[in-house]
Amino acid sequence: MWKWFVPRALILCALNACWQASHATEPLKLLYETREPFVFKNPQGKVTGVLAETVARAFTKANIRFEWVETPFKRQLSVVERNDQISCALGLFKNSERGRYAKFSEAIFHDQDRPSIMLAHRDFQLPPSLDLLQALSQSGGRLLKKETASYGQTIDDAIAKSKVQIVTTTAESRNMAKMIVARRADFIFVSVEEAQRLIKTTPNGEQLYIYTPSGMPQVQDRYLMCSQRVSDEVLKRFNQAISF
Repeated sequence: MWKWFVPRALILCALNACWQASHATEPLKLLYETREPFVFKNPQGKVTGVLAETVARAFTKANIRFEWVETPFKRQLSVVERNDQISCALGLFKNSERGRYAKFSEAIFHDQDRPSIMLAHRDFQLPPSLDLLQALSQSGGRLLKKETASYGQTIDDAIAKSKVQIVTTTAESRNMAKMIVARRADFIFVSVEEAQRLIKTTPNGEQLYIYTPSGMPQVQDRYLMCSQRVSDEVLKRFNQAISF
């Protein structure tokens, strides 16, 4: 009787090929939260915006199937960390904690000409030319901060050193702006583009103003933050396709 011997490496290779084939039709889940002008739905229900269009163009160019999934920010982090699906969160900052469990793409957005800013209520007037730590240390100031959010190392460190009063929320940016108007807190950190849009679109948005402390860091790069199940090959193809 003939006996067949199949090398273990060949078996593993076949199993891997089967796994890849079974997942070939599974689109990558692209997690997002509405943040104009970066990502939002237009009147026709299509996901659009500065980041959304850039990323969708790159996925299409790289021939990577994906689907938009609107997901609250805090849950995005949980989904990526659980690693039970092929998913990426759109437009997040890198930090050491997130790097512990996630993979990051190349930068999908950077603006080296604009600093980060504070969007504040007009009743919370800050003296001109304060630096970041001084602005955060003003008596009675309340920072509205999304739970688990990071603003980059420089701002995160200044928040910790200042011991500013922090009001936490799970709300998205447009509702955070409404909370500032309602005086539930005094200011938030956002980009200039987002602040300008919030002032125009928030009810009673004229009560908000932009304050830029001296020496503010430039807007940090934003990335796709992906679960470990997103293969290195997929990220490589995406990185090669991304363009601004």
